[in-house]
Amino acid sequence: MKLKRWNYNMEYVISVDLGATNLRVGIVSSDLKIIEVNREKTTKNDKNALLKQICRLIESLPYEEYNVKKVGVSACGLIEHDYITILPNLGIRNFDLKKELESRYPFKVEIKNDANCTALAEASFGAAKDVRDSYFITISSGIGGCLIFDKKMIDLPFEIGHMFIKYGTGYEEFEKVCSGNGIVKLCADKYLIVDHAGQFFDLVRKGDILANAIFEEWLEMVSLFLANTQMEYNTDLIVLSGGVMKSSDLFIEKLERKANNLIERFPIKPIKIELAKFDQDAGLMGGVSVALAIED
Repeated sequence: MKLKRWNYNMEYVISVDLGATNLRVGIVSSDLKIIEVNREKTTKNDKNALLKQICRLIESLPYEEYNVKKVGVSACGLIEHDYITILPNLGIRNFDLKKELESRYPFKVEIKNDANCTALAEASFGAAKDVRDSYFITISSGIGGCLIFDKKMIDLPFEIGHMFIKYGTGYEEFEKVCSGNGIVKLCADKYLIVDHAGQFFDLVRKGDILANAIFEEWLEMVSLFLANTQMEYNTDLIVLSGGVMKSSDLFIEKLERKANNLIERFPIKPIKIELAKFDQDAGLMGGVSVALAIED
């Protein structure tokens, strides 16, 4: 008789990290050990081809051997009640992936926005595991966020990066000027040409006068956003993630101080900021968190 490799006291799930660039599908244990994972470039502009790709990667995994019953999908787009309304970076709309997977496999499936998934992972296993209420923000090519209230994900479809802020003589979406890509635009509007946010922060480190002036403007916008977030939700912790955090040593303390100065006269909790625990595996762990939250 062939012995099972899986631990009878452990739960195993399939996590699907459906990213704009890469698709990862893996089996992960409830103590976050990655058993096996496959990665390919994500199929674009064809939901039927994408479905076939996901199914092929699932079928390459030994899910029967690990008694997998749940699948969590972390997806880079607008998700409403487990239905993919749009994956903008993949050119895909109106994709009922949950229905397709549940009709093919003996799994319960849940699909959530990637920022929401990562927020749940951080609340369950990461930087916010020891607090009740937290707010997760990712600042990368775009900006996303999610509220965790009483250890539960508040699953809203729209992302905070699309909220409007005062900018110049008009208004602009928050992520258009404060995300990694937004910083490039912010610089260009001030006649400083950089290829990416990392290059901008390098100039800040070197003491470039124009870069530091732009940096102060960026700090003001982001700290105001953090202050408004705390005024709205009064969380125990704000968790920051994303590619821009590679330069976090330049701004975390400044953001926390500036944001707290804005809210200090109000009877709410002071803002506390921590960096996310999960980085490269954020999407995969986000899918795990969603899967483990599925009721038996």
